[in-house]
Amino acid sequence: MKNALYPWSLDPLTYGHIDIVKRALNRFDTVTLAVGSNPDKEGKNMFSLQERMQLARQALIDVLNVDVIAFRGMLPQFAYENKYNPIVRGIRNSRDFDVEQDLQRAIMRQGLWLDFINFNTNKDLQDVSSSAAKAILKEQWDKIREYVPLNIKQALEWRIHDQYIWWITGSICSWKSYATDRFLEIGKKNGISVHNLDLDKIGHDIIWTLPEPRYQEVRKIIAETFWQDLQNTDGSIDRKKLWSCVFSDWEKLKKLNEIMHTPIQVRLRREMTNKKWLLLYNASLIAESGTSHVANNNILLFDVHEQLQAERLAKRWSTPEEIQQRISSQHSAKTKADIFEKQIKEDKRWSLNTIIWPHSDEELEQHFNSLLAQVDTFWELRFVGLINRLWVQEDPKKLFIQFRNMYDKEGNTWWERDDISKKIKWSYHKRLHYVDCLNKFYKIKHLFQETDAVECAFLFHDIVYDPRSKTNEEDSAEFAEKILTLRWLSKNFIERVKQLIIATKHVIVPTHPDAKFMLDIDNSILWSDFRTYTQYTKDMRREYYTYTDQEYKVWRSAFLHWLLNKKDIYHTSYFTQKLQDKAEQNIINELNNMV
Repeated sequence: MKNALYPWSLDPLTYGHIDIVKRALNRFDTVTLAVGSNPDKEGKNMFSLQERMQLARQALIDVLNVDVIAFRGMLPQFAYENKYNPIVRGIRNSRDFDVEQDLQRAIMRQGLWLDFINFNTNKDLQDVSSSAAKAILKEQWDKIREYVPLNIKQALEWRIHDQYIWWITGSICSWKSYATDRFLEIGKKNGISVHNLDLDKIGHDIIWTLPEPRYQEVRKIIAETFWQDLQNTDGSIDRKKLWSCVFSDWEKLKKLNEIMHTPIQVRLRREMTNKKWLLLYNASLIAESGTSHVANNNILLFDVHEQLQAERLAKRWSTPEEIQQRISSQHSAKTKADIFEKQIKEDKRWSLNTIIWPHSDEELEQHFNSLLAQVDTFWELRFVGLINRLWVQEDPKKLFIQFRNMYDKEGNTWWERDDISKKIKWSYHKRLHYVDCLNKFYKIKHLFQETDAVECAFLFHDIVYDPRSKTNEEDSAEFAEKILTLRWLSKNFIERVKQLIIATKHVIVPTHPDAKFMLDIDNSILWSDFRTYTQYTKDMRREYYTYTDQEYKVWRSAFLHWLLNKKDIYHTSYFTQKLQDKAEQNIINELNNMV
């Protein structure tokens, strides 16, 4: 089997990198995308090594036969030691060519005799680079979608502007405004700032009051396009006349949306400035305008039963004709959902979240938590909320970086990591594992009792990890106690966190429901899809790098058989009923592949 190594810093991955990967797969059976650490950029990268690896894995989820790993140290030694040959490189321009030639000659002088294959960048992607993507987003331009996949666009928006974005949309009179108000309250309760950006109001301001010359011109164009009498003496547009004109004619409404699209997007970008944390874009015509990508396909679609919708419409408009015009002016919730699902499938990005009225405030909170898990790529936003809820008197952003470095950097003496944990290679039991656990936790957060303690326990449960040690959980609990005590948290809270961490030893069946759910989430990787589970098995093998192949096979097969021989892999009916069969099939497939 022919395998090629494609090493790059990927801070972050772009469509240019993806193009090289796909073209390399036309010549090789597999490609290993190695995310490296450039000594000249150490501490200057926007994303840590593990974060870059995770973003690349997400973006390449549909590309088969690609293994994404991270490495430190010199590329020649890494390639030689791990028997990677040849090495694939991408060349965008003459400057890249000269740099690559010098690098390759220097490597050859070391006597390692590695082969290099250069791919010239597709001419349509020659201007695409990681630095260009970051520069475009810093100015909040909209064309970044042409440079990077949506998952990376979302991560960049947070790192550069401290912003995550949802679309709030739906059928007419479906209680979107009420739900948005509730989300503001839920965010406040959870220590997270939430902002409502109402695009309908922005549109009203453009056709009515904004004084800038461009918006005056937009109002003039609207009057010239539809009806001169639409414009009042002060230059504003008579909204009632405009609505009666366009809502009765789909083509006119489409034309109005075309005229308003760019002004609304520009004004929206201005409204976004200096607003941090979670931004709710509230608008009715997202599906119709094809702009789901603006919020990275993070969509909450509201619908309402027909009878309730009719009752609410009757209170707003007096005649059946007006009501029918309003209904026909936008797609039904089902049509909107079909459009969104198609776009999500094309972008390979997320799934649609739908709420049908009537619903409870408890359901809204569940959707809020579930969407947090979807948008908060590396648990940074939820970390801010946790720190605020625990009344820790430190800058959450700076504290997050310290916690990130605790997992992602080697030899960080500030945290006094033990010698073994400093040597662990980039593998499964790292930050990506606890982030995955927290994402699953947030989707069923309503089933837990002591949610803040569980969140802290997930954060620390694998902070000390040595594959040969039998006290990882105890050591992690002790480490958590030290860090939490420094933050003046109560002894009872710290003790509860420690108990939950030690429960992840998976030796004794816990009695507390929170511990049972936590253990099931810790083993949730077992029921993942084929691609994710395959990557997990590779990461586990790398983690146990001190074992010979035979030693690892004996240990791993014994562990897998132990899981299969248990009455239930999971401790809760919630997981057992939904996921037991899938987990068992993954385990059996892994055992068969060991033979």
